[in-house]
Amino acid sequence: MTTSSTTAAPHASRRPPVRLWRVPVRRVERVTPRMARVTVAGDELADFPAAGTDQNVMLYFYPDGVTLPEPLTLESARAMWSRVRPLTRTYTIRRYDGAACEIDFDFVLHGEHGLASAWAQRVRPGDQVIFVGPSPAYRPAPDVDTYLLAGDETALPAIAAILRELPAGARALVYVEVADAAEQQPLPTAAAAEITWLHRDGRPDLLERAVRSAVLPEDRTEAWVAGERSAVLAVRRHLLDERRLERHRVRPTTYWRRGQSGN
Repeated sequence: MTTSSTTAAPHASRRPPVRLWRVPVRRVERVTPRMARVTVAGDELADFPAAGTDQNVMLYFYPDGVTLPEPLTLESARAMWSRVRPLTRTYTIRRYDGAACEIDFDFVLHGEHGLASAWAQRVRPGDQVIFVGPSPAYRPAPDVDTYLLAGDETALPAIAAILRELPAGARALVYVEVADAAEQQPLPTAAAAEITWLHRDGRPDLLERAVRSAVLPEDRTEAWVAGERSAVLAVRRHLLDERRLERHRVRPTTYWRRGQSGN
């Protein structure tokens, strides 16, 4: 999902080569009533430097009718910025399949509110998608007893990617806040994951209260928390100030702010 800020972590991978990609949409599907999945595919994605966990790219949205240079590269796109500059949104890679040359992006739908949400509702197979990236990936530390993953629906693509990469049998406590039961979705993993779905239904502070109730080995826990800013900060304060987790063991990421739209 969209990312607005993050705190650097010692387990982030080295920055991969960044380039501009232009690939067609292969599939569009509705994962849940409020989430759409857009799958892009192209032979060039065989070389995409995916690292598997919490990795994102910047989507470029150009105005209709704009003539783009050929070939379209990061350099040629930037050379146009004095005349036309795309609107951008940063989105997490839900799944990368090198053999199929595919990338999945998941979009939380807000009707026509929000640039990316509106686009995800009208995009069709064959449409071109332009994006720049990828970012460095988060790498779960190998020397912990418990991985704590907590977030709202905007964090689901990253949570899914992290769970997919955790080693078999690793203990993971996962808390996901969504609107209601219809928004739950499969999160396959080889880890020993306890996944708790929190149904919002107008109730505040669900994520913080869930994390407060978790049984954690404080000296060997690593936490990844993402979603709405105030919720993320509340969980971060709890983990650092009350649980006394070491700062480098807590990775908070803000994806959006309450009262602000624009995804």
